[in-house]
Amino acid sequence: MQSTTRETIHNVGTVRFKEKNVGIVIAVIAVLISAVALTLAFTVFKPKCPGPKIKPSVVVALDGSGDFTTVSAAVAAAPSHSRKYFGIFIRPGVYHEQVRVPAEKTRLAFLGSGIGVTVIFSNRSWPEYSSEATATLHVKGDGFVAMDISFENAGDPAATGYTVALANDGDKTAFLRCSFKGYSGVVKAGRGLQFYGNVNIHGAVDVVWGSAAAVFQKCGMYPEKPLPDQEGSSLTFQQRSAPFERAGFVFHGCYIAAPPLGSRVFLGRPGGAYSLVVVMDSYLSGPTAGWLPESSSPSLPKTLYLGEYKNGGVQGVGPGWKNMTAVEASRFTVAGFINGDKWLPDASVEYVSNF
Repeated sequence: MQSTTRETIHNVGTVRFKEKNVGIVIAVIAVLISAVALTLAFTVFKPKCPGPKIKPSVVVALDGSGDFTTVSAAVAAAPSHSRKYFGIFIRPGVYHEQVRVPAEKTRLAFLGSGIGVTVIFSNRSWPEYSSEATATLHVKGDGFVAMDISFENAGDPAATGYTVALANDGDKTAFLRCSFKGYSGVVKAGRGLQFYGNVNIHGAVDVVWGSAAAVFQKCGMYPEKPLPDQEGSSLTFQQRSAPFERAGFVFHGCYIAAPPLGSRVFLGRPGGAYSLVVVMDSYLSGPTAGWLPESSSPSLPKTLYLGEYKNGGVQGVGPGWKNMTAVEASRFTVAGFINGDKWLPDASVEYVSNF
């Protein structure tokens, strides 16, 4: 009898021991699965870390404490056709000049001290000057980078042409934590692949225009009040002219402010037969209409593309909006639309590759 009892106790203990071991194994597996899931989540959703920080090669200071007193002089002294980034640190101050970065000045980096702290300012407008000639900053050199700077053009709003803060005609260029202010044609995204991260853009007419493939990520769009004879503010004037042209503007994770009291805001005015604008994972704080048709041609071409995906706030109103699927929207991420994973890390820029 005692033997049977001992046997029973032994068997129960063995079962409990096995159950305990199984429980430990299951717990370990659960922890491993959680770790893998967490790793994948960070891999997918965490912003890509930039490469090595760009170090200043020269310093610009208004008070003469640096190597140069103007940004233009520092640009002129930078090496041509460089394969490495040449950093120009611009100390706090308002620099009243128009800066030109010619095509031979490749891999140039402007490093400021913050929005509203380092300011490059001009006040030219069309028709006294051509559109590009009004630009406070005109970039032609590929691989250009600017961080923590305000660019402003205080040209006459009543002028019939553009008052450009930035004319960007460089390929694989990036602007991070910058501000652009003007009235019309404020940012020209002219050609190539371009990235704008955490920038603020203020303007009223054709605020962003050009033929580049550009992604605006975590940016703020602030429409200004148009003139009385204008129908409303147009945030873009995208100029894609052919169906297979790699061009368009993507606003990903952006904030589009409500229109000023008594005015309307249109997401775009078509500048080409195949104009392409996409807004996804963004917040529209007020009613934003689709395309603003030309007064001479009120009917909109069916070849225009105005994509929308998972936006918050006030839903877009008017004709032209297309609700995209997740597969369609994936074409317009930093990785999918401008191949950002291949060149942005070198520019020391933090970004989100996909959704």
